[in-house]
Amino acid sequence: MSTGLRNRFRWLVGLATCMAGHGVQAQLLPQIALDSVRTFHSLERALQQPDSVFRLDLSHKKLKQVPGELRRLKNLNALDLGRNHLKDLPPWMNELQYMQEFSAGRNKFTKVPETVCQWKHLKRLDMHQNRIEGLPKCMGGLKELYSLDLWSNDLEDFPDEISGMKALRFLDLRVIQFSQKEMDRIAQLLPAARIYFSQPCNCGD
Repeated sequence: MSTGLRNRFRWLVGLATCMAGHGVQAQLLPQIALDSVRTFHSLERALQQPDSVFRLDLSHKKLKQVPGELRRLKNLNALDLGRNHLKDLPPWMNELQYMQEFSAGRNKFTKVPETVCQWKHLKRLDMHQNRIEGLPKCMGGLKELYSLDLWSNDLEDFPDEISGMKALRFLDLRVIQFSQKEMDRIAQLLPAARIYFSQPCNCGD
């Protein structure tokens, strides 16, 4: 990293820390700062300084529902809820309007919650190894989504509206049975994305 870039990085992190310390209600971190901020692994500790929490990891917590206390973390930009027992997200999570990265792999979701569609700054969404059967049409409104991991789900419904995800560059659809015709259709909907499929099946012809 060059001296100039290093100095800018320090400035961005310092600015984020300073703003949090002064009780800023919500802020969107630049990616370079988000990649290097502290990751909290305990909700209890996070709640001790809620304005300073930008990244939270609550994976492996045996959660059956999302803790309501998360509503206090107004500056949350990245959240990992992987490897729990979650089936849905509460509607109030749309209040976390600065969410950029959300992971909920290895849970019990049967659909992508429409709450996700309210996170207009979402760049990375990981919901691998769930039981997801379809995607909501509103996901087409995620104009900043760059990476979508749906590996090993039960997807059948892939709506045309998904073509609205113009920024998408990575899509993992492995371990999902698609016919060659459906794979071609998905590829046409998202021509700028690198899509990973498993071998096509003979279904749907």
